[in-house]
Amino acid sequence: MFKKCMAIPYALFMALFVLLPLALVLVFAFIDASDGSFDMIANFKELAKEQALGKVISNSLIAGLSTSALCLLIGYPIAYFLTKPEFNRKGVMIGLFLAPMWVNFLLRMMATKAVFNVLGFKMGMGAVIFGLTYEYLPFMIMPLYNTILKIDKSYIEGASDLGATPTRAFWKITLPLSMRGIISGLTMVLIPSITTFAVTEIMSNGKMMLLGDFIYSLKADSLNMAAAISFVLLIFMGISMFISNKYADGGSKGGGIC
Repeated sequence: MFKKCMAIPYALFMALFVLLPLALVLVFAFIDASDGSFDMIANFKELAKEQALGKVISNSLIAGLSTSALCLLIGYPIAYFLTKPEFNRKGVMIGLFLAPMWVNFLLRMMATKAVFNVLGFKMGMGAVIFGLTYEYLPFMIMPLYNTILKIDKSYIEGASDLGATPTRAFWKITLPLSMRGIISGLTMVLIPSITTFAVTEIMSNGKMMLLGDFIYSLKADSLNMAAAISFVLLIFMGISMFISNKYADGGSKGGGIC
């Protein structure tokens, strides 16, 4: 009984600040702003007429996919070497990667912009991708680190006993068994990087728009259209979570060594 009572505040918090906002998004997404009637496609038709939306989606995909790829290319070697038994002071290294998260990300982006201005770097897509990579790299490293750390080392030892080189053992054992962490990291990086808006505003001097910026610009004039885009993103997020959970279930059963 006591445990159930302790769960009540958490349930109320989830209902007020998670379920209710999601319900409001759904309501506004299917209400025609012109007459207040229920319409499944009215807001989506209006979105299709937005000429700027195509460019926004293109920028979002370029920024999101580039950020995800860079985070994976940088984060995987870091996570891999952090799991090595001979690597000393791994706690210090993990702390260094997590330390920036203790600082407000707006302050970090403004400081990064100041450095770019001093060095004379152009503020545009490259600066945005750099800022997003800097922001979301820890979200890639931690899932990879936890997944690689849990891989049974006897698999690698067995491969070595059978004559496999360390490189072959990595490609045939470590990489397939770490796919759960890769999918989880990509999910945690791709969706936020596509929907961000503050980073884009700072690192491009307001010259670029991603989906987050587009939603933010619409909310004052057309809350219903903003809700419609948010609804599409919710579907995309649900699909990503489904794929991530599917790989997580596969990983718990032993992964896929080929």
